[in-house]
Amino acid sequence: MQLRINGQMVNADVEPEMPLLWVLRDVLNLTGTKYGCGVGACGACTVLIDGVAARACSIPASAIGDGGITTIEAPTDEGALLAKIQQAWIAHQVPQCGYCQP
Repeated sequence: MQLRINGQMVNADVEPEMPLLWVLRDVLNLTGTKYGCGVGACGACTVLIDGVAARACSIPASAIGDGGITTIEAPTDEGALLAKIQQAWIAHQVPQCGYCQP
């Protein structure tokens, strides 16, 4: 199946019912999207599909169709904004919860 992920078309040899989360993590090695609860409640697996937040653990890969998937790995020109966010986290001693780890 072909998927548009972070602006690029990729081929994934997967079963249509495989959850998008596992396609991203196990097949395409995009580990930024995390497994949390497995039922779409916690938000750890959130990706954007055509700009709308969706839970990748509860969406079969075949349901994406022609939709564009954006993950945390997507390239961005907002490096300065990211640096500001990171500095704010440091200033406020925001702990890492583990979702940011592969």
